[in-house]
Amino acid sequence: MLIILTRIVFCILLVCITKSLWDNSGGDKRNLIFKLLMVFSVILLILAFYAPESPVGAAVFRFLAFAFKPLGFAIILLLYATTLISGGGIKNPAPALIITALIVLIISSAPVFAVWAAQQAEEDAIEVVSVSACCDETADAIVLLGQGTTQPIIPDRIQVQLTKTSERIIYAAELYKKGLAPYIIVSAGPRIGEDLNTVEAEDIKRVLVLLNVPETAIIIEPNSSTVRESAIETYEILEEKGLEPTVILVTSAIRIRRASLTFTDLGIKTIPAPTDFNTVNPYADSSYRFVLADFLPNTEALVLTTDVWEEYLVLFYYFLRGWLAPSF
Repeated sequence: MLIILTRIVFCILLVCITKSLWDNSGGDKRNLIFKLLMVFSVILLILAFYAPESPVGAAVFRFLAFAFKPLGFAIILLLYATTLISGGGIKNPAPALIITALIVLIISSAPVFAVWAAQQAEEDAIEVVSVSACCDETADAIVLLGQGTTQPIIPDRIQVQLTKTSERIIYAAELYKKGLAPYIIVSAGPRIGEDLNTVEAEDIKRVLVLLNVPETAIIIEPNSSTVRESAIETYEILEEKGLEPTVILVTSAIRIRRASLTFTDLGIKTIPAPTDFNTVNPYADSSYRFVLADFLPNTEALVLTTDVWEEYLVLFYYFLRGWLAPSF
């Protein structure tokens, strides 16, 4: 019921905004072109909402994601402000737009804010499962959501190069060696913007083998590029192998809630195993004290804030699509 009400409110807002822009566009030839572009944009939004995996839908989503991220939002405000500068003067509301853009950039780039935002997202993971007691339960498989944990292998690089989120691979291997599941399902499809034959799951498998996980225990799932697709493909693999739909799910702490709810929605019993934490346990005693540098903007903080904000946006999209189970 909540999903339906949210969809209705969302549609009403979209219709009201579209109608307002339509009514204010006037009736001359130039504004007619604007109306046609507006109609075309609405069609693209609908396509992106219902078919995000299509080339057009994916392109629209990437643009919308850029516009709603702190850096993209600030850039759009500044670009709009520049259109209000003419004849050596600046028209309203350009000054307000510039100040807003600067405030967004300064706050989102401040380490103290980035850490706070990440802690709010990761606190969900800590509430769902106590990290110290995590994964004592057994399952029929460990699912490793490995998208983005390795770098593409270029001609001058023969080894697999890991990213900052590669802790998932090590953690999955550790859980397997504890005897908690007989298989590791590596879910990671083609890299975005890369050759379609370059499947990240194959590179992750190489790393797992180096970590002494037997090849026979590794199941490759090379088709998915989203959490929803990973859940669907995993369910099919479990059925094909005759395994119970019970898995230990390994992914980053920021994304564990969405991932767990998505898998649960498809009837897969999920044991969350969060990793890649960006902050300390908010429930543990910490001797850390903020210093001046924590209030000075830097790029690392901006990346972290963007990552958290993007996850909330995707979580909201999954909610609108009805892809999330009601609760853990």
